[in-house]
Amino acid sequence: MNKEPKITWEKGSAYDLFVSLQIIHRPDEFGLRPSWAAGVRSRLPIPLRDVLELSQKFLPVPLSWIHTLPNPKDAAAAIAALEGLPPKDRLPALTFGVKQNKKVHNFREFLTALEGKQRLTANIEAEIKAYYSNSNRITKEFMRALFEAWSTPGEFGEIFLEALKAYVNNFYREEEARIIPAQATALKEAQALSSEKDLLTLLEELSSGVRMDWVTDVSTLVLAPSFWGAPFVFFDSMDSETGIILFGARPKGMALVPGDLVPEELLNALKALADPTRLRILRYLLEGPRSPSELAKILRLRPPTVVHHLHNLRLAGLVRVTVSPKADRRYAVRMDGVDTTTRILREFLSGD
Repeated sequence: MNKEPKITWEKGSAYDLFVSLQIIHRPDEFGLRPSWAAGVRSRLPIPLRDVLELSQKFLPVPLSWIHTLPNPKDAAAAIAALEGLPPKDRLPALTFGVKQNKKVHNFREFLTALEGKQRLTANIEAEIKAYYSNSNRITKEFMRALFEAWSTPGEFGEIFLEALKAYVNNFYREEEARIIPAQATALKEAQALSSEKDLLTLLEELSSGVRMDWVTDVSTLVLAPSFWGAPFVFFDSMDSETGIILFGARPKGMALVPGDLVPEELLNALKALADPTRLRILRYLLEGPRSPSELAKILRLRPPTVVHHLHNLRLAGLVRVTVSPKADRRYAVRMDGVDTTTRILREFLSGD
């Protein structure tokens, strides 16, 4: 498709409700202080804490499902929508949303048939791996958690909703009030920027360095701000013609952890630059874009190790990545990110 897709703008704090759950349960991946994340999790009773931890091993951020919620698409709307579903239908809704294609249909039928099964067999594992063939998160732990939920979908639906309500009451309701103004501001700024930039450049700027070539293959693109997701992007397809992207909506200098005095983007950048392997990666990327496998050969490291280092450099805003369904991800240095790190360090040291 040569024509740029039509952009549909929306916002809703329910997106950040589910993004925050992922980040609080995988803080190291997102540059969040683990002790603070553990403190948030500890506010919930242990049985409810356990089910949220289980869910975040395999549940995606349910972008297409949240898109169908009534405005204002907030935490209350998400909980009301789940309450309106029979317990055993909540897991399919959160996993697949409104996605409609043959692959999704077949896998949903396969997972539904797991109800009542007692053992995770090699054949079941093979089916799961085949569906998620493009993901690097498919571990034994992932498959066990997914199987445990789908083998008892009604029980999972009941306790997950109870746990989600407890999470909102004990943490997210107050957080929601803090982040909604930032989401609204980011949405206005993104809309204004869209009149000045072509789509790929716009998305690269909104995502702090992700070039998403796949967006030219859809006819409609839904864009929504995410305070908790910054600087990462979350994206998915609802069907062959419609994609959805969450872009970063946290103002510069505003910490994810309330009250933090040291800018988190500065901490993440300094941590990334303190590793000699990451410095070598930046040097090689300065010569031109490379894939993780190409870097692995040069550095004589395992590809997963290189991906880990690139993830940290991406978190620090020091590299940009091109995402395409037809080729491996390719990374390049963001010299503007290096300049930003230097500027923030000077401002922090001078007390500005």
